[in-house]
Amino acid sequence: MVGISVQEVMTEKFAKIDINAPLSEAIGIFEKEDPDLIVVFDGKIYKGVLTQDLIIRSHLKWDPTKAKVKDVYKTAPILELDEDLSIAAKLMFETDLRSLPVGKDKKTILGVISDITLLERIAKEEFGKKKVEDFMTKDVVTLRSSDTVAKALATMRDYAISRIPVVDENGKLEGLVTLHDLIIRFIKPRFRAQFGEVAGEKIPPFSMQLRDVMIKGVITVYPETMVREAISLIKEYDIDGLVIINQENVVKGVLTVKDLLLPISRMVEKKAKFYLQLGGDAQYLSDFSRERIIEDVRKFVDRYEEVLGNEGIIYLNIRRFPEKLRGVHLYQARMRLVTDKGQFMATGETWGAIQAVHDAIRAIERQILQKVELQRETKHTRRFIEYLGF
Repeated sequence: MVGISVQEVMTEKFAKIDINAPLSEAIGIFEKEDPDLIVVFDGKIYKGVLTQDLIIRSHLKWDPTKAKVKDVYKTAPILELDEDLSIAAKLMFETDLRSLPVGKDKKTILGVISDITLLERIAKEEFGKKKVEDFMTKDVVTLRSSDTVAKALATMRDYAISRIPVVDENGKLEGLVTLHDLIIRFIKPRFRAQFGEVAGEKIPPFSMQLRDVMIKGVITVYPETMVREAISLIKEYDIDGLVIINQENVVKGVLTVKDLLLPISRMVEKKAKFYLQLGGDAQYLSDFSRERIIEDVRKFVDRYEEVLGNEGIIYLNIRRFPEKLRGVHLYQARMRLVTDKGQFMATGETWGAIQAVHDAIRAIERQILQKVELQRETKHTRRFIEYLGF
């Protein structure tokens, strides 16, 4: 436990909206008030939250001129006033939300808490004196400026990430591409226009090279930078991550808000070794499906504990398609397992969310078993060579 309560960090000021309101009303609130999130109610009963990111991504599915809040909002847990900040960090990480409501129950929402205010408060303690290199992701996925927008989107999808540094042949930083920016610039206009080119663009947008669309003024820090300073920069520039470079401008890592929330969330349960993050269309899952998926993933991790290592993160992106078979939606489950002993990725696609997750799990199981067999063969080969005296 951190020993700091949610009440100490929360703000009582928050925006709210009715679940049946048009989405355009929510967009107006974000443009006028710029809140971290909007709390969604059905009458006086709390239903969930709405963020700008959810609205931006909703352009892939809904016409914003016709959609309602109920089409886009996301269910989210309510934090209690006396709960520890480690619990808040854990829920933010698991729900992939940067802010959460605070209250007594669904009829009494008292305020909201954001990840930045949480991190700022904890950074006043010893946590803030630690170095960025202690928490940054060191195995960085990068792209070249000659790569296309299509490749960037595919890479983000495959690795379940939302920002990628662009580097030259020597690994030196040239720019940054983010999913948020690509959606706003390309996918949203295509949705509106319903034709192959963005208005004013002579080149098909997904064929454009990253040098023409990437962010060039990237906010960076060094590995030895204190966490406290990194959090201040994230807040000042209203971003969700930093690129870590050395003195030669070579990319050494990436630090995101999630990277900082994770160690805080681990203070909740010392026994917790693997953390599951559900994303995509997970809000459409029933309580039964969600609990079943979490339980099945837990059993899978327990079964291969010796192979997977001491700790890790499981990114599970759920996508629901409109097609149905006997009333059951077609689902895709994209699973990425990152452990201290390696990474595994697989996709399952079939009718029903639970079955799609099962297909992804089975695919990763095959990868794990292949790795175990390869290690066993390598071990025996090494012993045989040693026996021969080589």
